[in-house]
Amino acid sequence: MKVLVWLLAFFAFHPVFSQIFQDEVTANFAYQVKQIDEFIERFNNKENTLIKQYVKKKDTTAQFKREQMIKGLFNASDTSWKKAEILQFIGQVSNTEDPVYLNFFDANWYAEVNCAASYKGKPSTITLILKIQREKNGMSKWIVVSAIADFLRLPIRKDTTTGLNPLSHATDFMNIDLLTTDKKNIRNYLPNHYQDEVLSVFLYEAQHNQLVIKQVNKITYHFLQIDGWIFTVNRFSRQTRNSGWLLSKLLPVTVSAKQKYAHEKLNLPDEMCQFQTSYR
Repeated sequence: MKVLVWLLAFFAFHPVFSQIFQDEVTANFAYQVKQIDEFIERFNNKENTLIKQYVKKKDTTAQFKREQMIKGLFNASDTSWKKAEILQFIGQVSNTEDPVYLNFFDANWYAEVNCAASYKGKPSTITLILKIQREKNGMSKWIVVSAIADFLRLPIRKDTTTGLNPLSHATDFMNIDLLTTDKKNIRNYLPNHYQDEVLSVFLYEAQHNQLVIKQVNKITYHFLQIDGWIFTVNRFSRQTRNSGWLLSKLLPVTVSAKQKYAHEKLNLPDEMCQFQTSYR
């Protein structure tokens, strides 16, 4: 607190330094990627981006190469980036003969929203996976396509030997009560390919006031619509020009690896894990 008071007093009596400080704050704000929409605009090198307006006020002759715009969207504080992969990725999407752009209404990008919640009166967490849905009237909205929480899933099999004996019919299925009493091994009474109906459980618990979402803790955006790649975007809150919503992870992947990622990381149902070889 004393340091802050000293700085304010210093800038008050030294207008030159105060102006420099204010200019740097203004520059940081201009360069900051403030919304995911702005991330998409910069990725596509749109003319109306705020950063271009800011730079052109200072230099009307400034040129903006798409490659440089995309490089500026990477989290520069991460030292684990593989330069060759970044260059390959940027070269692919900025290829002048066959460029790749992002669209807010693309089908295969998702918001992973980690939330603080209350489940049956106890503090808990739940992760919701959302995507954009376009309506027939031209409007759009975010919708929940999956949810991730331990209380939404059936327990993992404890004893694979249990189940309804193949001769149960001979006793008129007199042991059918196991379906409701053997809770730890309930998966043994279901098909091997059964997928948890997490959204159905989510809606049931919410409608019966067992589940209450309190607040959003963290958001990660997953972009899966570019051939051969997956990348994530997170918010980095800091007083630098490289701040805001930035590219936090870049993964070169095959189609099958992308399907696995969608199923295991985002918990998407099988019908949403089918990817084509082109998204242009």
